[in-house]
Amino acid sequence: MISPLSVRYSSEPILLTVYANGEGEGGDEGEQGDDEGGGHGRRGGDHDDQGGDHDDEGDDEGERHFRKFFNFKQLERDDEHKKESKKESAEPKPKTYDGYNFVKDGDKKRKEFNFAAVGDFGCSKNTKKTINNIEDKKPELVLPLGDLSYQSTADCWFDVMSPLKSKIMITLGFHEVNDGKSKMNQYINSFDLDKHYNSFDYRHVHFVTMASESKFEEGSAQYKFINEDLKKASENKDIDWIVVTTYGPFYTSPSTHKAEKVLRDIYHPIFEKYKVDLVLQAHNHNYQRTYPISYNSAGDSSEPIVTKQNTTGYNNITDGTVFALVGTGGESFYPLASQAPYVASQFGKFGFLDIDISNGNPHTKLTGTFYDNKGDAILDQFTIEKEIKNTDVDIVPDPLSASHGSHASQDSNPNRDYLPSCNYCDK
Repeated sequence: MISPLSVRYSSEPILLTVYANGEGEGGDEGEQGDDEGGGHGRRGGDHDDQGGDHDDEGDDEGERHFRKFFNFKQLERDDEHKKESKKESAEPKPKTYDGYNFVKDGDKKRKEFNFAAVGDFGCSKNTKKTINNIEDKKPELVLPLGDLSYQSTADCWFDVMSPLKSKIMITLGFHEVNDGKSKMNQYINSFDLDKHYNSFDYRHVHFVTMASESKFEEGSAQYKFINEDLKKASENKDIDWIVVTTYGPFYTSPSTHKAEKVLRDIYHPIFEKYKVDLVLQAHNHNYQRTYPISYNSAGDSSEPIVTKQNTTGYNNITDGTVFALVGTGGESFYPLASQAPYVASQFGKFGFLDIDISNGNPHTKLTGTFYDNKGDAILDQFTIEKEIKNTDVDIVPDPLSASHGSHASQDSNPNRDYLPSCNYCDK
C-alpha cells in the first residue's frame, strides 16, 4: 500500500512517498542519485518477486528510503535562512549622502589656494567648533584623516560636516573599516570609492590617499599603486608638491598609540625617493609636527634623521619630508608622555591644520598653520619653499581673504577605552 504524505514549507509543497510495509516501487532514479539506489528500493519493496517472506526487510528498507528522501536538516537550514533574510530586510539600509565629494579635482589653474586637514572627529561640541573653524578659513579642499564617526553609523558625522559639502576627500581609519559593513558602505557609496586608496591632482599639487587599515605590504595592490603613482607624479613637470594622507602614523611621540613600523619601513623610503613634501597622519588624538626628516636605513627606523633643526623655513630640494599628525578634530585627547627628538611642535588642543599654497615664478611656498578652536590662536606654523618645475607659465594672483573667526572650546571628552591592537607598530 502506498501512503502519500504532503509537507508544506514556504509556498511550495513537497510530495513524499512512504513505504509503510515495503510494498510498492522505489523512487525515481534521479531522486535517488544513482541507478543502484533506485533499483535497491524497488527490490526491497517488491518482495513477492524476490521470493520468501521479506516483510521486515521491506519495512526497514522503506524507512531508510523515507529518511534518505526527506532531508530534515535541509528544512532546518532553509528555515534559518528565511529568518535571517527576514531580519536583514527589516533593518534599514544605510543612508547615502550626496554632494560631499570633492568636485574640483583636476583643476590645473596656477592659483593660490588653501586646504584643511584633521582627523579623529567624533560628533561632539568640539567637533562642531572644529568644523566652524575650518569653514571660517574658506578652504577649497578638506582632508579628513580617518576615525570620522565613533557611532554605529556615519549619519551624525555627515550631518555635522554639511557646511563643507563638495570639498571633502576622506582617508579611511580604524572606525571606518572595522565598525561593520553597513557603516563602511555609507562612506563607499557617498564618496563613490572604488578602492580604499586613491590619488588626484589639484592646482599643481598631487594628493595621495593611503589606506593603512587595508593591505599595504610589498606586492599588494596598494603597494603597486602608490609606488607607480608617486613615480609618475615625481616625473610630471606640472606637479610642484606631493602630499600624502594616511590614518596610521609613521612617527609619533610617546602617546596612546605607537607608530606603525611596517608601514614606515615600506613607504618612507619610497616617499624619500620620489620627494614627498608633506605627510598628514592621525590616530593619536593630539597634534605633532616633525622637523624635515629622512629615513634611518642604517639604524633604528623609529629614530629618523633630522635634516634641518629649524622650526620653520624649509627647502624641499635639500631637506627631508615633514610629517604632521593632526588627530585634533574633537574626539577627546590622548596624553603625550614626552616629546620625540625629531618632533618640532606638539600639544593637545582642538583645531585643524590649514595649508596654504602660494604660487610664484620661479618659487612656490607651502605654509602650514595650526588654528586652535579657542580664540583662533595660531599654535604652530611652518613653511617649505621650492622652485617650480615648469617656469614657462603665467602665475594668476589670487590672494586669500579668509576671515579668522573666534570660537570658544569645550573641555575634552574622557579618553575612549578602545585600543585596537597593532601588529605592525613599534614595540
